[in-house]
Order: sequence, then C-alpha cells, then structure tokens
Amino acid sequence: MRRERFAGIADRQFDVLVIGGGMAGAGIARDAALRGLTVALVEKQDFACGTTSRSSKLIHGGLRYLELFDFGLVAESLRERERLRRMAPHLIRPLPFLIPVYRGAKRGMIQIRVGLALYDLLTPGRRTGRYGGISREQALALEPGLDGTDLKGAGFYFDDLLLNPERLCLENVLSARRHGALVYNYARVEEFLRDGPRLVGVTVRDALTGEVARLRATVLVNATGPWIDGIRALAGLDGGRRLVRTTKGIHLLLPRLTSHAVYVQARDDRMFFVIPWRAFSLVGTTDTDFAGDLDRLYATAEEVEYLLAESRRVFPRARVSPADIAYTYAGVRPLTYEEGKRSWQVSRAHKVVVEGEGENFLSITGVKLTCYRQQAEEAVDRISAVLKRGEPVRSHRLGLDGLDTETTLFEARIPVDAATEAARYGVEPALLETLVETYGRRYREVLDRTLERPPLTARLCPSNLDIVAELAHAVEEEAAVTLTDVLLRRTGIGTSPCVGRDCAEAIAARMAALCGWDRARQDRELAAFWEEVALGQRFREAGAAGEKRA
Repeated sequence: MRRERFAGIADRQFDVLVIGGGMAGAGIARDAALRGLTVALVEKQDFACGTTSRSSKLIHGGLRYLELFDFGLVAESLRERERLRRMAPHLIRPLPFLIPVYRGAKRGMIQIRVGLALYDLLTPGRRTGRYGGISREQALALEPGLDGTDLKGAGFYFDDLLLNPERLCLENVLSARRHGALVYNYARVEEFLRDGPRLVGVTVRDALTGEVARLRATVLVNATGPWIDGIRALAGLDGGRRLVRTTKGIHLLLPRLTSHAVYVQARDDRMFFVIPWRAFSLVGTTDTDFAGDLDRLYATAEEVEYLLAESRRVFPRARVSPADIAYTYAGVRPLTYEEGKRSWQVSRAHKVVVEGEGENFLSITGVKLTCYRQQAEEAVDRISAVLKRGEPVRSHRLGLDGLDTETTLFEARIPVDAATEAARYGVEPALLETLVETYGRRYREVLDRTLERPPLTARLCPSNLDIVAELAHAVEEEAAVTLTDVLLRRTGIGTSPCVGRDCAEAIAARMAALCGWDRARQDRELAAFWEEVALGQRFREAGAAGEKRA
C-alpha cells in the first residue's frame, strides 16, 4: 500500500512542494490546496511529531507580548484565536486564567490590571471590562492551593485550551488531502534538484521502505521549524546566514493542582503556566537556547527540578516531587534569529523569508500555534505572486471538523444528542462525547465501522475510552503507519496516565494484523514506542546518577 501511495507522487510536477508536516506546513498545504493549487506535502517523520506536539496546548492571544510592546502580534493572535474557535470547536475550550501577584513582584497589580484592560480592548467582538484584577480573598477562593503568603491579588482573564494539538495539525493535513493535495509522512528530503541555478524539486526517501522518488515543483516551501537552517544548507542557500534561533522548552505532567490555569512569575522573573489538562496539571515552560540533537529531545534533571521547585513555591501544600511526575516532554521553538537579543526578547512573530533563483524558495520562521493559519495565508499569498495565479483565500471560512463546511459565529460546539446517538451505536455516552472531541462531526465515520463489525466497539486500552474502530480508522484514513503514530498522535493513549503500559502490546498485535506486519516488525514497533516513552523519563536516570555520585 505504501509503495502504491509513494508512486503517486513520483516524478509529478506540482505548483507547491511543502517540506515539513507540522502546524506550519500543514496550514500552508491546506491553504494552497483550497486556492486550487497543486500541492505535495512531505514530512520526514509523522505529522505533528516535532514542535507542534511539544507545545503548552494553548490557543492564546499573547498577553505576554504586551511587555514587548508588540501590539500588532497581540491583535493578530486574538483575531486568530477567535477564528480557530469557530474553525475547530471540537478541539478548543475556553479556559479561565489567574495571574497571582505577590508582594515585591516585578509585575504589580496596577501593571496587571492595565495589561488585562488592554488585552480585553484588543479582543475582537468582546465587551470590555470582563478581564481585570481580583482580590486576595477571591483568588484564594478560586484556587485554595495557592500560597497565600504575601499574595496581594490576582489578574483574571480567559484564553483557550487546545485539547489536542496533534489533531489540529492532522485536520489541516486531511483537509489539504480532501482538496487534492498529496500528503506523505515518513518521506525524508535527501537532496534538492536543480535546473541550472534554479531549485526545481527534491529527492525523497521513504523512511520505512527505502523507496526513493523525485518530486518537482515551481515553488518550494521550507516549513521544517527548528530544522529550517539544515534544509537551507542542503539546498545550498544558507550562505552562513542563520534564520532560526532554537530555544528549548519542557513541560511536566503532574497530578491535578488547580481547576483554573495559573500563569505565574518564577523567582527568576520568567513566567510559567500550570494548566489543567485531562487528569493532569501541565506545568511549563522553560526557555533556553538549544544547540543539541533536535531528534533526541528530553527534559534534563535540572530543568525538571526548576519547574518542580517553582510549583512547590506557588502550591506549597502539594509538595510535588519527581515521583509525582507522570512524564515529561521537550520541544524546540523555531524563533526568528535576531542578533544580540536574549531569548525572551526575541519577537514571536512569524516571518516568510524568500530566497533562491526566481524567489521560489520560502522559509517560514517564528510560527506560533495560534497564528499558524495567518502565517499560511501570507505564505500562499507569496506563492500565488510567484505563480501569478491562485484563488482568493478561504482557509478561515471552512471548518476543521472533517466536513470543510462554512463556519459561523454560533458554531461554538458540535450539537450531538449523546444519549440518542449512544443508543443507536450501542456505546456509552462518555465514549461518544470523547469521539466528538477528537473527530468533530466525523465521529460517525468511526462509529459506522462498528455497525458492520460490532467487535470494533471493544476498548483498545482498559484505562482509556478509545475503541478498536479508532485504530482501523487511524490506519486506513489518517496515515498512521507506526505504533507510535497511533498511541501518541491519533489517540491520546500514550499521553494518558497509563502511558501505554496497559495496552501497547495488545494494540501492536492488532495493528500487525491490520498492516500485515511480521513478528520482527511488531517487536521493532514496540521497541520504538518504549524508547519514546523512555525519553520522557530520562530525567530520572540523570537524577539517580547524581544521587549515586553524591
């Protein structure tokens, strides 16, 4: 099956070739396909497996950017946040935030009140006066676990929780495919093709079969995030000039500490989040320059202890320790390179950099999850200018719930009569609601499989609601080709409290039957998944080694 699909892109001429299947590349592929351009998208691993899956899981307006006086970026972020609410209502939830303010803090109550008033004012379609300051007593009533010592009050506002960034990326990929794009994961760019000085395509290798194909395109887009400068060097375009500054951020998954999101100043003046997500509190992030292996990222013992110490300070009664950490993850931001600035001073605005003979090579830097669609629109505007054709943009008008229908202001949630639908399919209402949160209005595509084969309603994992039908759907409809794809990026099993321990072997066996794997391939898939899980626990090894030395 993979060879047949791979043959579908070999030696084809496209208008646009997008390299990189994270949020930036997926958004560009979708926007270009919606404008009637012929598009190919290649990703060296799985879609969303890099920076996209390592985020703080927020769709936010960029409150912090007010400190950089980047009012344009804040306004853009708030506008795109509102659009994404309409485009992907199944994935996005309003989330109340508190900003505790302690005596002696760099950001006092007056500064917080002024900042939130401006944030409120810049929010499109909102009545002002919703955000502002609350008293110490009100803050402690909302979050009793906060340290009340020297607490002066708190800021209160709303941003949005993105339940599953990997799904948002995948919905863009699938939408691009429905509109004619050819999309391919596990296709690594090995070299660039030239016609004289002009770049005209790439050679890609299937990472799983070894098969090689040549793709030709009029415009090439480098949307590889932290790998941008490496791709530019491969294309012979770097010229010693850096476009990207890579900074590392880590997150911890701890037992639930709060019911609200808490955005708080650390002792070194950095800001970090404590976000309620599933059964956990998601704590992060850090922001340090990184020059290591981008394909082997993990949280160090030092980074973990930094976030733990700050969590204990803000929530002293929780007494969290390394033993309480379910897992960790680390990612790298592809910030636009700016000489002489500290990491927190670097603009978070995206940039489209045009290079190459005929200006047909675009590199995309500084992409924020919230603003990926706007970045894609700007990139495709440039592409259309090179091609001298392309239909008007409509990426903001079509929903990302699998049906590509027009969005409206009132599509805040997908209407589902859970009891009736659950009875129709013979499943529990909680499962139905979970499927809607994952697939949007495409949930019936999954459940319809169970009408033909009732055993598909069986659970994939005893600790999670996911069912066998989702595995078949992931393989047959969503380009899942490895066990790790399924556990980490098509379902949430690998990021649940069980972390796959209760089910990975059984799911691997089911997937082997679906995909025709032999026992050796099945064992390799399990080993690769456990290696990924082990990276999230790597900090424990370093901590134990340090204890032994002491």
